[in-house]
Amino acid sequence: MRLRHSLAGAVVALLAVPAAAAAADDPPAFTKPLEKCYVSAAPGQTEPVQIKADNFMPLAPINVYLDEVLITPPPGTEPPTADANGELEGRVSAPYIAAGQRFFTLRLAEKNNDTATIQARAKVTALSVASSPTRPRNTSTRVRFRGRGFTNRLTPIFAHYVFKGRERQTVRIAKPFGDCGQFSVRRRQFPFKSPHTGTWTVQFDQEKAYNPQAPVFTQLKIVVTRKPGRRT
Repeated sequence: MRLRHSLAGAVVALLAVPAAAAAADDPPAFTKPLEKCYVSAAPGQTEPVQIKADNFMPLAPINVYLDEVLITPPPGTEPPTADANGELEGRVSAPYIAAGQRFFTLRLAEKNNDTATIQARAKVTALSVASSPTRPRNTSTRVRFRGRGFTNRLTPIFAHYVFKGRERQTVRIAKPFGDCGQFSVRRRQFPFKSPHTGTWTVQFDQEKAYNPQAPVFTQLKIVVTRKPGRRT
């Protein structure tokens, strides 16, 4: 499974961006709400949480907490600091989880005034696909495909059947549901007859055309043998 490009990476230092000043007595607030769900693919490959907030003390250093754990900026980067208008903008990687999904909290607080704080909650989900049974009688047997982490709810999920590096067929599997892009469907293990014996890769993503460098994808390996009952 993989998240690529802008979805991968460790904690990113927050950057101050100038904007209009707010009323001095307004409490800190998020100016951009968090997404409902973020994707976790692997350690170091989690979706970034975009942060926009205002009404901090101008130029105040800001502590950033994930699940009440203080996030330390990477070496060589400046700690988060509000700009001259008390605004803060940047990003931090969502927490990593290996399976399932859960809520996490993001909290911002002035370093020298912990009462000037704001907190928000969102979900994080592990990008994954599984099938059952894993050893069907033959490749035309209907199996249950289940997955999560396909958070573009307007785009279907596709399965690309790849053998020896070449796409052999692509099928639309399902449309995701829920905040964290889940699906659960029954389909034939292979949508075509008599697949070659050997190891197949089935790539699940939200790209209509097969792209081995898709921004977000996860894969299943299926070994096809000559004897019925030995598919995995």
